[in-house]
Amino acid sequence: MKKKYFFIVISVLLLSGCIIRFVYNQLDWIIPWYVGTMISLDGEQSSELEKSLMSQLKWHRVTQLSEYSKSLKELSLAVKTDLTMEHLEKFHLTMRRYWQDLVRHVGPDFARILSTATDAQVEEMMQNLKKRNQKFREEYVDLPKEELRQKKRNRMTKFLEFCMGNLNEQQEKIVEQWSYDLQDISTARLEYIKLGQEKFKRIMERRKDLGWFEKELCELLYFKRETWPEEFRKIANYNRELTQKVLIEIHKCMTKDQKEEFTENSLSLAKDFDELSKET
Repeated sequence: MKKKYFFIVISVLLLSGCIIRFVYNQLDWIIPWYVGTMISLDGEQSSELEKSLMSQLKWHRVTQLSEYSKSLKELSLAVKTDLTMEHLEKFHLTMRRYWQDLVRHVGPDFARILSTATDAQVEEMMQNLKKRNQKFREEYVDLPKEELRQKKRNRMTKFLEFCMGNLNEQQEKIVEQWSYDLQDISTARLEYIKLGQEKFKRIMERRKDLGWFEKELCELLYFKRETWPEEFRKIANYNRELTQKVLIEIHKCMTKDQKEEFTENSLSLAKDFDELSKET
């Protein structure tokens, strides 16, 4: 998808191990809580969600966490030696594959539960999605351009410092220039989000046709690039390539201490994922 993949996934992966372990082991109630912010499930639906989660979380723990660990180790080695655009693009594609694998495995259960939604529950979901759209508009689309630029610069700075420690002067200048060079994708992204929500609503109208519904819902959740509106795809691709180039520039002026901190963080977390994958 977008450069957001890199920020979200790496930021999550590089949290301290104890936090990751705690949060991961609480997903059996965190996920239902999040679902509850979007739709009020009845007793039977909640029970089905609970049973599905037990199975899906076991699958994820056993089959996916070791893959995340492998990707972290590969990225750590690249940062330690000679990080290239090829490394970043491979990582980007790997993150997409992880997401698609998740949708492919979880999608059928998700569709089965959603197929039991009442018209009132569907309307509740759509209203909650509209509220999120409004929040996104206020935080990004309607924000003055300079405030938005500073917001993106600060986010990138915090992300990098979280991964490798304080930036040096040269790295700060690179990030500053990056924030000016980024194209504003906010409006195009909001339109893409709305298009996806409109399609979701149409799909929900045929939710009783479970075979068709499952297929269409999973296709929607794959977020395939060919389904992106042209303007959104153009800006997203430009910003992703720009960000990858900037990360290469940052890497070229990383100090020994910065590389060691990144390596220590990533390998420590890779170990935590390996250990989590073996827990029952």
